[in-house]
Amino acid sequence: MNKKVLGCLLGAAVGDAMGAATETKSTRQIEKTFGGAVREFKTPPQDTLARGRRAGQVTDAFSIPYILTKHLIKEGGKATRELGERALLEWGETEYFGPFAGMTTRNAVNRLKKDASMSAWAYAGHLGNKLYKGHYYALSSNGAASKAYPEGLISNGNMDQAIADTVEITMSSHDDPYSISGACAVAAAVSEAMRDDTSVYQIIKAAHYGSVKGEELARSREDIWVYPGPSVTKRIEMAVEIALHCGSTKDVVKELAERIGSGPAISETVPAALGILIANQGDTMESIYDAVNIGDETSAIACIVGAIAGACNGADSIPEGYLGIIEKENHMDLTAQAEGIEALW
Repeated sequence: MNKKVLGCLLGAAVGDAMGAATETKSTRQIEKTFGGAVREFKTPPQDTLARGRRAGQVTDAFSIPYILTKHLIKEGGKATRELGERALLEWGETEYFGPFAGMTTRNAVNRLKKDASMSAWAYAGHLGNKLYKGHYYALSSNGAASKAYPEGLISNGNMDQAIADTVEITMSSHDDPYSISGACAVAAAVSEAMRDDTSVYQIIKAAHYGSVKGEELARSREDIWVYPGPSVTKRIEMAVEIALHCGSTKDVVKELAERIGSGPAISETVPAALGILIANQGDTMESIYDAVNIGDETSAIACIVGAIAGACNGADSIPEGYLGIIEKENHMDLTAQAEGIEALW
């Protein structure tokens, strides 16, 4: 079996599950709650979204792309907006929907349930609550990026195909150029990370290309919702500068959190994840640890970091035993899913 495919899946799951315990907390709160930085699976505290769940259990960040990947495998890797909608509807019936659905994904699922016959034109621009639309880029959320790694895997090195597929899948829940730009950055990064001769430089370069190309494709559509907001591409460029010029890894993570942010906006989540990867020279677990402890949207950032670094370094870069924990605690078969992805190539 391809260890890179399994590494991507496992890295994403480990990042999400580990970040579940620190989600929404600041770095200082994390250290106070846990007596230091979190570097293993912890039971989520009562003041987190994952309260009541066990150590090692995932949230929406991994469960959505896990279900999406099942649908992609079933359809032979053919990515469509309709497939993305079917996957969302299935996820909407799971235990994850209630506590974890973000404002954009929650409204998308509820709208699909309410009116499955709604035309694409009527659907466009109505994915989010109008209250949040008034805040413009608030709906350009990281849910689009968390579920983008499957397209990067299934593309088998065809980066432009990964980007095109990601545009279609993203439109099922996030119909704006910023969300699509960030999602395509992740898909392109994973596509590049799957190459045997890649490097962190090449992966970040691919992410930048994906963000540019994704936004271009999004803005060329007629069924897109366009509103003011910060450029994911320019924020990625900022993250690169911070990672290269801010000294120690600890200083880089602090600067990323304070200057770019680590919140739910995709223009924060994706650049922060890429900056963390650079700071740790692509090391899988060190990148995940920093993502888990950066604060705020830790599950999503660690899921993205884990997917990219796991694809680059393979499953052997993740501690022995973690696969068993993830599969047992979540009743998921990552090994079979990895084999299913490889069979599509």
